[in-house]
Amino acid sequence: MLPPIPVVFFSNQTNREGCTLETISWLSAILIGLFQGLTEFLPVSSSGHIMILNEWLDVNLEGGALQLFTILLHVGTLMAVLIMYRKTIIEMIKHPIASDFKWLVVATIPTVIYALALKVTGIEDTLDAYARTLLPWMFFVTGIFLFLADKFAQYRAAAKSTHKSIKFKDALAMGLMQCIGTFAGVSRSGSTITGGLATGLNRKKVADFSFMMSIPAILGAVLLDILDLEGATVSALTASIGPVIAGILVAMISGILAIRFMLYMIRKIRLRVFSVYVGILGAVILIMDLIK
Repeated sequence: MLPPIPVVFFSNQTNREGCTLETISWLSAILIGLFQGLTEFLPVSSSGHIMILNEWLDVNLEGGALQLFTILLHVGTLMAVLIMYRKTIIEMIKHPIASDFKWLVVATIPTVIYALALKVTGIEDTLDAYARTLLPWMFFVTGIFLFLADKFAQYRAAAKSTHKSIKFKDALAMGLMQCIGTFAGVSRSGSTITGGLATGLNRKKVADFSFMMSIPAILGAVLLDILDLEGATVSALTASIGPVIAGILVAMISGILAIRFMLYMIRKIRLRVFSVYVGILGAVILIMDLIK
């Protein structure tokens, strides 16, 4: 366990064990929303960062409360994608065959099969139990992916072998890589972008399609989590509706900024900056875990 940073994140809190949404403060909701929005679309793993943020800041939401808050924050990041790609979405609705909608379906199928298989077999619970132990190593995996993504982009650009239109192999590769991105510490966007660049898809198109892939991915995750929620947890939401709404809005705004920044970075072939960052973060977490 990493040593907690003593920050007051819950109002009227007398016991760190079993915090609920009724005690979540404005500060905690806004900060976690900020991290969720930024790390959801930057290739650094939002799940890994939220896990570490909760630990370092000694935020100890109960499982149900944390699950509900995570669902609501995902709604904020989903809104960010819908706003940024509203024209593309409208085009897909109007022309599902002629547009990239069919490829979005192809890219989503592997993740759906993978997620359902983990849930039905119970493997999901086992992976969750070891998620924190494996976290620094998963950050290293993300770093390797991002390093390779840069190399793929440079090689394809030099060989002039990129293409701007998505093909079946591009959608399938990005869909399979998205499965790996379900692990805490492995970036979903980083994984899918690596898959797309490896097949020779244009950098801008890769990023755009990766963000579009997040729409069904987020919706699917939200639906699965909603099925596990208890009525008592949902009813507790009304006691802290203000901070929760603030967290959602911050997640949405920071998500929009993250998408814009990511599109700029991938055009400049600078994903290695994120590779170095997650590598250092993974090393710091690993060292602190060993010390403790």
